[in-house]
Amino acid sequence: MRIPLGRGGSSPLWSNWARSARCAPARLVRAAQEQDIVDAIGYAKSRGLRLRAAGTGHSFNPIATTDGLLLDMTGYNGIVALDPTTPSVTVRGGTLLRELNWALDKAGLALSNMGTLEEQTIAGAISTGNHGSGLHHAPFSGHVLGLTLVTADGSVRSCGPDHEPDLFRAAVTSLGALGVISTVTLRCVPKFNLRVTEGSRPLDSILEDIEAYAGSAEHATFSLKGWSDNASTLKLEPTDAPVSPDAARLRRANTLGEVRCATAGLAGRVDQRFVQRFMTAQVGGDSGPADYVDVSYNAFTFPQPVKFLSLEYALSLDAATEAVRHVHDDVKRFGLRTPYSITVRFSTGDDYLLSPAQGRTTAYVNITVPRTVAYTELLRVFEAALRDHHGRPHWGKAHTATAATVADLYPGWKEFQDVRAELDPDGMFSSDYVRRVLGSTRGASL
Repeated sequence: MRIPLGRGGSSPLWSNWARSARCAPARLVRAAQEQDIVDAIGYAKSRGLRLRAAGTGHSFNPIATTDGLLLDMTGYNGIVALDPTTPSVTVRGGTLLRELNWALDKAGLALSNMGTLEEQTIAGAISTGNHGSGLHHAPFSGHVLGLTLVTADGSVRSCGPDHEPDLFRAAVTSLGALGVISTVTLRCVPKFNLRVTEGSRPLDSILEDIEAYAGSAEHATFSLKGWSDNASTLKLEPTDAPVSPDAARLRRANTLGEVRCATAGLAGRVDQRFVQRFMTAQVGGDSGPADYVDVSYNAFTFPQPVKFLSLEYALSLDAATEAVRHVHDDVKRFGLRTPYSITVRFSTGDDYLLSPAQGRTTAYVNITVPRTVAYTELLRVFEAALRDHHGRPHWGKAHTATAATVADLYPGWKEFQDVRAELDPDGMFSSDYVRRVLGSTRGASL
């Protein structure tokens, strides 16, 4: 067995992007090829170490942390194969969404939907249930046509809808608990542009028929501040129109908006009244709601350099109206004002055992707050309200869910645990976080 010593070494501290989770692994190994993954698993097994795989660390919770072997996947990237006839692309698990978007664009292809962040790895995005918005679009998992998984015995297992379908349904959104995803094959579409249209309307007018709003555009989203009864709307529609000359500037406005939120959050530590005052003040050069055309992956995403905390639950669309009213009322009554918005996105359901969208048309209700201890209580208040409406936590965002609180929300829970017990009987891919949300592997000795 070979361990890539030149890519490992004594353990430096590792932290996620938001600096909300840290660990000191016994061993840090950087994978550059699939054999490095196999060797790292063999090394961990021979020494009784747990192993977790990490990408860019854009999860807000300790899903990637371990005191065992931490496998850094960010160097294991790039396209393995591109099929323009399907069309589809096979990529290594550590490939960034940004890198994939650029490569697909050059080939005249694109992903049909994605979230706002393109700095995640492919494996991280599907493992945690990442998603964009679109009533007739599945979460990011909906792009997946197949994957390869390196399991605890060092074998490389391929799976897809027609080959080991039971493993496939468990592995796509698996929190890294079944093994290390090596490669992923994704469905693509011909490249396209999107018209981005921002607006504003009373929250009640949306909630009167939230399904109609969700279906009012190919990709519809709305958001609102905790103190306001008006919602900001965002709609993205495919178009044959060319990219607008000012598209890059208008896209950067989203990033500047987050910088503004961070500034308001810092000032709010001194005087909470400043938060609302600053966020509602007119800014010089503000031209109002945007309306422009951009290439699809730029319209979906924007750079997010400001660190924050985010919590999100996925609910049945049928429950979304009452849930949004509930959390909005609770946030209004809370003593602290978060400068960030409550945001609601939509997707169709999928069939992956631990996907937050499994089996139901879904509304994702998200709240973002500054990274201060005072705001953690607001996250708890928000989370408690969404649990009242049978929400499922986003596996990559802040939450306090446990196996006891979520097991009954997933019809395929036992099926997933059966697959987990078969693939990882000793709990090699477990961790404090995994045990909290999934429980222990049956018979685990690690």
